[in-house]
Amino acid sequence: MSSKANHQPPEFAKHWAKELGSSEKSLVQLQGGINNRVFRCGEAHNQWVIKGYSPLEPDQRDRMQAEVDFLRYSAEVAPNFTPKLIHSDPELRCVVLEYLEGKSFTEGVSPPEEAVDTAVEFFRRLNAEPEAAKRSIHIGAAEGFLSLTEHLNNVHLRLGCMECNHLPAEAKPEAERLLAILRSELEPISEITANQISSGEIVDAITPESLCVSPSDFGFHNAIQTPTGVRFFDFEFAGWDDPAKASVDFVLQPRVPVERFLPPLFYVLSSFETDFVPARCEVLMPILRIKWLCIILSFLQPKRLNEILNILPRAKCNRLIGDRLHLASSYLTNNHVLHV
Repeated sequence: MSSKANHQPPEFAKHWAKELGSSEKSLVQLQGGINNRVFRCGEAHNQWVIKGYSPLEPDQRDRMQAEVDFLRYSAEVAPNFTPKLIHSDPELRCVVLEYLEGKSFTEGVSPPEEAVDTAVEFFRRLNAEPEAAKRSIHIGAAEGFLSLTEHLNNVHLRLGCMECNHLPAEAKPEAERLLAILRSELEPISEITANQISSGEIVDAITPESLCVSPSDFGFHNAIQTPTGVRFFDFEFAGWDDPAKASVDFVLQPRVPVERFLPPLFYVLSSFETDFVPARCEVLMPILRIKWLCIILSFLQPKRLNEILNILPRAKCNRLIGDRLHLASSYLTNNHVLHV
């Protein structure tokens, strides 16, 4: 886990540093997402992670509850694959987790086969006991839609919110080029998918009984190599999900690519009616590929760029824009639609 300079830690971090018997000075902010703040606390072999979540808005999916439920469940059915949940504080909207000491996977480089095997085994254990899962997991995965139409509508919505007028002048030409490509690719994909659904070639919506437990945002960008093996973290998007989406996302996530011809999570869904998964993956692959590109280019949404500017100075934000444009261009070039 890498760190960056920390100034004036928030109240939740200071409170739990004190509760854990550590100095506020020991708090070091870790690289987290835009939606949360993560700190390491303690010294030497007595360290913890304190993770804070954004305030819960009305009708908003509760990311903290999703992560807490998932960590408790994984401790029951898949111990030693995730950090231990030590405390959950709903009032301060934070959790205290075991600190994982180890080495991150290299971005842009495929993980070794044994690491992929570990991820597959983790996923298998999460789905090996359906009744236990139903008792423990009460929230759907983020954007865990039942229908292909909903997935398509989600991508259309993302693209519809994107523009380039708010970007620095030097970033606009490349951003406009990429945005035009995404819009031109989505139109035929939408038409083909609609035809497949209307002809009965593919079923639009699966049943809730066909869902699987997914860590969501699952991949080696959210994993660390420890002395005792690979451990996975960051489960605020976890919950019940379409097994085809879980399989495709595992392959398509861009930061630490899993270069396999077949989505490897196929083979561990024996508890479910999985005969629909390969065909559904074929349809979802091009849709979710564009969605991942929309995620990489999320700063093309003015609201999202403002959120980034709230936590990053303008110079760093501009570097982030340049890095993301380069990543999106590379992803378009190298990540062609896989066939299953």
